[in-house]
Amino acid sequence: MSNIDILFICNYLGESEAGYRRVKYFLEYLRSRGLRTRCIGVIHLTSYGIVRPSKECYQVPLSVSSSSLAFLPINFILSFSIIPLILILKPRIVVVSIPDSHLLLSSYVGNLLVRSRMIIDIRDPQEKLMLISYKKGLSRFVAKAYKLINYSLYKRASAITGTTRTLVEWMAKDIGKQVYLVPNGADLRVFKAIDKREARTKLGLNQGSLLIAYIGLLSSRGYYNILPLLEAIRKIRRKLGIDVKLVVAGPIYDGVVERIINYFKEEMTYMGVLDMKGVVILLSASDIGVIPRVGDAVYDYAIPVKFYEYIATGLPMIVLARKRSELGEVVEKNKLGILCEPQDHICLEKAIKTLATNKDLIDELRKNVLAFKKHVDRRIGAERLLKLIIGLMQDDKLDAQE
Repeated sequence: MSNIDILFICNYLGESEAGYRRVKYFLEYLRSRGLRTRCIGVIHLTSYGIVRPSKECYQVPLSVSSSSLAFLPINFILSFSIIPLILILKPRIVVVSIPDSHLLLSSYVGNLLVRSRMIIDIRDPQEKLMLISYKKGLSRFVAKAYKLINYSLYKRASAITGTTRTLVEWMAKDIGKQVYLVPNGADLRVFKAIDKREARTKLGLNQGSLLIAYIGLLSSRGYYNILPLLEAIRKIRRKLGIDVKLVVAGPIYDGVVERIINYFKEEMTYMGVLDMKGVVILLSASDIGVIPRVGDAVYDYAIPVKFYEYIATGLPMIVLARKRSELGEVVEKNKLGILCEPQDHICLEKAIKTLATNKDLIDELRKNVLAFKKHVDRRIGAERLLKLIIGLMQDDKLDAQE
């Protein structure tokens, strides 16, 4: 007999992580529907020290956070520490939320041992991204082998889910198996704007500034790049004499970002790592949200969690993304902000200037954002996941009767 119904396994479950927001909401929603749920997270060793998962999740031994493939075998071996937990908990269904997918094989082995079902929840196509990053030599061989192993496990999973329409289509074509859309979103119970003046007072921000918010990780090697944004803000401030500032919250992943923050002290205010309540206050204090994506077409599938949270708090956006990307299409179709190609710095500067000098445009875009808000409720994804889980449980009952 199982001890719990649903066990979520996710590498990144620190409370500032997008993966944690998704898993936390699903845990709470499924509990509200009478299902017994738990989660397993990994303790990370990073260049900035040890990062632990949320206290509500079981913690397993270290995983090394590095872009080097040299650490992949180490993480792969360490991941097998989750198997004893799976044996103890005996879940009916395991949901493995990816990235990182080095937890996949150990989760599958644990599943076999307790005869449970496995749902693979794909937020990023890690294998595809690895093959693009590693183009030759041993690294290329390892990336290909990694993809071969993981795709064989995907095919054996009870079900696969993806967070965006584009991702679902890509993965279904690559794997040769149906992938269900379980979209991301924002918890509309939490992400509700408070009074702007009150929010700025709480954070000590200038009431008269035009504030552009960025929430997320800060890395010189990731797919978010705030440097062009800061350079454009500096030009606007000097040309027009307008007090425009970028307000930022999120973990810093390397020293390059620290130097950028120090160099752009007039253009940027760094608020540190905030919990969800703090993020809501910061977004409420802001006039505009920004998504500073890089231009590689491989990221056309992605709609980041910050997009949903900006919408939930009524923020129009400046979005750097390819117009053919899913994010670009959604923003343009619904008139949620100003879209610029990632390398178009002239467009970016013009967008900031336009919004800084045209409050009516901000108000007009905000109306569109608020009208779109009902589409970003994370409950939509939770309901789809619940439907999928109920179907698998009913299949189990039929198998038992036979």
